[in-house]
Amino acid sequence: MMARSKVQPTHYPRIPFHFLRSAQLLAATIVTCVLVFFVDQLHHDGYSIPWTFLLLLTVSALTVLFLSLTLVQHCCCGLNPRLNLVLNSGLLVLWTLGFALLSWWSSGTVGHVCNKTYWNDDDGIMICRIYKALFAFSLLGLVSTLAALLLDVYVFKRSTRRGKYNQMLNLDVKRGASAPQQSPWSINVEEPYAEQGHVEDQPVRKTAKHKGYEVPDEQYAYQDTGYYGAHRMQ
Repeated sequence: MMARSKVQPTHYPRIPFHFLRSAQLLAATIVTCVLVFFVDQLHHDGYSIPWTFLLLLTVSALTVLFLSLTLVQHCCCGLNPRLNLVLNSGLLVLWTLGFALLSWWSSGTVGHVCNKTYWNDDDGIMICRIYKALFAFSLLGLVSTLAALLLDVYVFKRSTRRGKYNQMLNLDVKRGASAPQQSPWSINVEEPYAEQGHVEDQPVRKTAKHKGYEVPDEQYAYQDTGYYGAHRMQ
């Protein structure tokens, strides 16, 4: 016999679920790599690290961590919509704060064209493009986390609505599988005393208590009960 799978069936639609998680993972990975590069360069040159970078680095690293842990849970025992809803709610708050600070802090950089007129040399142009990539993927992280949160809300409501009568449904299914239901108007209704009634209707045969000669029952039958007159008597 084949071993049964112990993974609970997931309530998430497959395509939107994996698409949004892939978008979250892509955005968080790129934001983490860009911020690690910026933090390393600023630390090497002796500059202080902005709070915007620290907040975005924190939320991107947490996103990668939460996605990895929930992926393991999804593969082993099924993903809990309530847990995923709580995690995405916290991530959405952090992504919103980080993206708002980044938009305010780098508005002048993002609004200009990356050329030598504004950035003087190739290194400046590269920094400008990295800033724009950071802005774009931070926006992707915010939007994908918001969409994932909405999907969690939808799945959580649907699972709680369907879970109200699941136990009764399982009992009905088991009961129907063990005993086939019959119509009350059917003539073949099985009753507990049906077999006993048939037994009582049948004549009970008398068994001889002892061996020997007994008068057969046919000799007690007197069928000539009519009156034929005196001339019949000899």
